[in-house]
Amino acid sequence: SFFRDRLPLPLPLPRIALQMAEAERPSVYPGKSPYAMLPVDDCVAAVLRHVGGPLEVSALPLAESRGRLLASDIRAPAPVPPFPASIMDGFAVRSTDGPGRFPVDNVAGATAGSSPSGPLLAGHLRYVTTGAPLPEGADAVVKVEDTKEVWVDGALLIDIGVASKPGANIRKVGSDTAQGEVVLRRGSGIGPGEIGVLAALGFASVEVHRRPVVAIFSTGDELVDLSAAATRDERRGQIVDCNRPMLLALVEEAGAEAVDLGIVCDEPGSLRQQLLAALQSADIVVTSGGVSRGSRDHMKPLLEELGQVHFGEMCMKPGKPTTFATVPSPSPTAHSGERHRLAFALPGNPVSCFVTFKLLVVPALEQMLGRPSGAATYARVDAEIAGPIEMDPVRPEYHRALARWSDGKIVAESTGFQRSSRIASVAGTNCFLEIPKRAGVLPKGTIVKALMLPSGGAGSGLWPDPDGYPNQQVPAATETQASSRSPDASLASCTVRQMVGIVAVGAEGDAVVEDLCASLRASVDFAGLELLTRRCAQAAAVQEVCGAVTDLTSGLGPQGPQRCALVLVVSALGLGSADAAVISALQVLLVQGEAANVADLARRAGLSRTPLAMLAPIVAGVRNGCLVVTVPAVAASECAVAVLPLVGFAASHAH
Repeated sequence: SFFRDRLPLPLPLPRIALQMAEAERPSVYPGKSPYAMLPVDDCVAAVLRHVGGPLEVSALPLAESRGRLLASDIRAPAPVPPFPASIMDGFAVRSTDGPGRFPVDNVAGATAGSSPSGPLLAGHLRYVTTGAPLPEGADAVVKVEDTKEVWVDGALLIDIGVASKPGANIRKVGSDTAQGEVVLRRGSGIGPGEIGVLAALGFASVEVHRRPVVAIFSTGDELVDLSAAATRDERRGQIVDCNRPMLLALVEEAGAEAVDLGIVCDEPGSLRQQLLAALQSADIVVTSGGVSRGSRDHMKPLLEELGQVHFGEMCMKPGKPTTFATVPSPSPTAHSGERHRLAFALPGNPVSCFVTFKLLVVPALEQMLGRPSGAATYARVDAEIAGPIEMDPVRPEYHRALARWSDGKIVAESTGFQRSSRIASVAGTNCFLEIPKRAGVLPKGTIVKALMLPSGGAGSGLWPDPDGYPNQQVPAATETQASSRSPDASLASCTVRQMVGIVAVGAEGDAVVEDLCASLRASVDFAGLELLTRRCAQAAAVQEVCGAVTDLTSGLGPQGPQRCALVLVVSALGLGSADAAVISALQVLLVQGEAANVADLARRAGLSRTPLAMLAPIVAGVRNGCLVVTVPAVAASECAVAVLPLVGFAASHAH
């Protein structure tokens, strides 16, 4: 008892020892993520660093190439056209013969696709159709509108009323495309237009990169296949797997080949087995679900076991737990060698799945398909938000929206409630608005950056404005509506008919008439514009040019004394003596005075196109209430559009 009484009492364990014992116990539930939350740009860069470049090259029949990317430059193997060809229906002539009456040397003529009919006989002409080879000996084509058939003693003769310059109305050899010219660049997308170009050049097949194979499977004990939707047990929290059908469609939309591997339960062994099977045959594996910090989320540790995880969290909303890894190829092929596989473990929330696929997987697929390194996948544009948008103070958001063109700008309207589980927010989406991380609300009208999604579905391109094409809802303008406009109303929205005369002088002026007319019609209401065209064969023909201007400003037409509001004299007039004679004659015609300020306006507009406009003498003035302006052929459209707003008050204010 003596010794018992002297034994020390048990001392309490030190606090540090208790803490060590607690730390040795296994966690019941996962805690904070060990992965750093990386910016989106860093994540995309990490993905593209590990893509490994385009896949192997193979030849593909042209008819099957739509949507693919070219693996090499396309050069024209021969000039286009390969022979001198007529631009229009008319008569092949020798330009030295000039105007006059000529016999036809071959009544059948030279039609496109017909057998050659020999050289053009001297002193004769020959009928040719658009695209037909020019007969040997001919050096110009007179369009049929400038000719007239006459019969003399039973013989067919053709009156030619205009003089022609060598090369008039002829497509020279290689004028469309020169032999050896690069027509399409490597990495260019093949659409209907490109297929037409390739066919015209004689390419029956093209070299493209192999389509990547993408294996898709969903993870989750709660998921049921769409085919079993009617039997799901909502008491157990079962839901239909919508991610997998969506991902399969996204893969096909991106131009890759999708493989459906179904649904896998949240069990490590089953997930490992399915992932290994996917890696055997696919270039990329995309999974959804199982990447957060739940007790049944196994994708991150599984990818760490099989390969290398490059990031496990992204600083973005939605899609924070998105994970990307590379895994060594389990079965190298002769084509791909030791090329590693890419694995994207996307979140289970469907919106997060959609957004992260677009931002990460699509750029990887495009590089594999042959998109040049550094090329942007999506256009980034300025967009005005149509309503207020609440910001997140921690993460930037990729806000789903519908963008449309309205009043000269892109306006984006939110698709509504943006919770990552609300799949309806991606329906019709054609852009992601890049909303910065910040506390507060962006007010309506704020300009933000938007990533335009060039999808092939309902969200393709800008949503049409009510004024889009075709516009079948425009009410017919009544006479009262037309007359109620103020005299100085903008031509861009005019409803009263405006007449513009065009005097095309020489071959240079004639060559740009079509483009000029298109520019004028694009600048005003097409229904309210009438174009009256006169052609003068030679720039030096002073009487012919002045006669055309007089005709268009004479007031002899059915519209009264102001037949044309504007007359444009389109030519290649320069500084020569013959050109000076034409300019002097036009100045005499402008009896109501010249308008130096209008000439200066036209000259400045021309210089915006080419410095050669400085060499063209530009004269402007008024005749019979009509504004007359000479414009250089090298910048005819720019000069004409610049003076258009003046025609509403040309008679009283031009000078």
